[in-house]
Amino acid sequence: MDASKIIPYSKWIMIIIFFSCTQKIPTVEVNNMFTMMPKEFTGIDFENTLVNETKFNVFKYRNYYNGGGVAIGDVNNDGLPDIYFSSNQQSNKLFFNEGGFRFRDVTKKTGVSGSRKWSTGVAMVDINGDQLLDIYVCNSGNIKGDDRTNELFINQGAAENGIPTFREAAADYGIDNRGFSIHAAFFDYDRDGDLDLYVMNNAFQALSTFDLANNLRHERDQFGGDCLYQNNNGQFHDVSIQAGIYGSVIGFGLGLTISDINNDGWLDIYVANDFFERDYLYINNGDGTFKENLEQMLAHTSLSSMGSDIADINNDGYMDIFTTDMLPEDDYRLKTTFAFETFAFNEKKVSWGYYYQLPQNTLQINRGRIPGPENQM
Repeated sequence: MDASKIIPYSKWIMIIIFFSCTQKIPTVEVNNMFTMMPKEFTGIDFENTLVNETKFNVFKYRNYYNGGGVAIGDVNNDGLPDIYFSSNQQSNKLFFNEGGFRFRDVTKKTGVSGSRKWSTGVAMVDINGDQLLDIYVCNSGNIKGDDRTNELFINQGAAENGIPTFREAAADYGIDNRGFSIHAAFFDYDRDGDLDLYVMNNAFQALSTFDLANNLRHERDQFGGDCLYQNNNGQFHDVSIQAGIYGSVIGFGLGLTISDINNDGWLDIYVANDFFERDYLYINNGDGTFKENLEQMLAHTSLSSMGSDIADINNDGYMDIFTTDMLPEDDYRLKTTFAFETFAFNEKKVSWGYYYQLPQNTLQINRGRIPGPENQM
């Protein structure tokens, strides 16, 4: 046999190893900061698909196309962040991170798919201090309220297969809110060492039915309204009224952010509201109550506030506020979909107790405490 045709044993090993390690890994472009990872590679197969129904659609429910929510946290304490998606019409899903940008759907095994219809915002929190992340899911959509109760999935720890299971216990903790919940945030507003809860609820009433001259800001919505829950030894109590939290039918909240705005060591609350009602900025008084102080601190807000975030954008030690609006970039959409107001009508709204709003994104730069009672940002 021709020795030149014989492949050395060592080369066979190299060839076998080479082929066994070959995987279809997405190509990373050097000039790109981020690279899209396909579901075929990551294993994250989730889509919040909406199917119009005769009895329930965007004409029946204004927030039909507002979407769901996402929460990220290490649910099984393996050092890798897991992902929970909420869905409007399908099952919510939990994906465990197995490293290398690969995930596994463990929804059925963990029991966190949710029993309601139309889940929205979601938050991960260790609500009982057992070093295990729990999951709080906001629910909305259902007009009658039968399937609108928020859910709390308590982490029971890992079973023999290493996958934790969850128990739904929102009612046990007193946070089975039945409003049109959009989002929720856990934070220690009274600095007693445990986490309290703010639930942001939207409203169902059609915009065309409001008499703007009758400002309803100080009247609580019988079907919901924003709620602040104080945590007392694991039991949550609604202290919204005592704490000075608005809960009216005109509070069309879509964004909720927690931060210490005035650097006094107490956490404050920013609520981004859609439509004619302005946003809310609650300054923590440090005694269990809040002062809604937006008009004394901001010159204007976005008109159709879609969401908000708070960060020290200029590194001066003060937290700044960014709010998104839905102003169309396209000129045709601007002229065909935007609800224009005259200057006279805008001034009339201000005289009715509303505030100055601009139909665009807003960035409020915090200037700290300055002389004078108004426009401190």
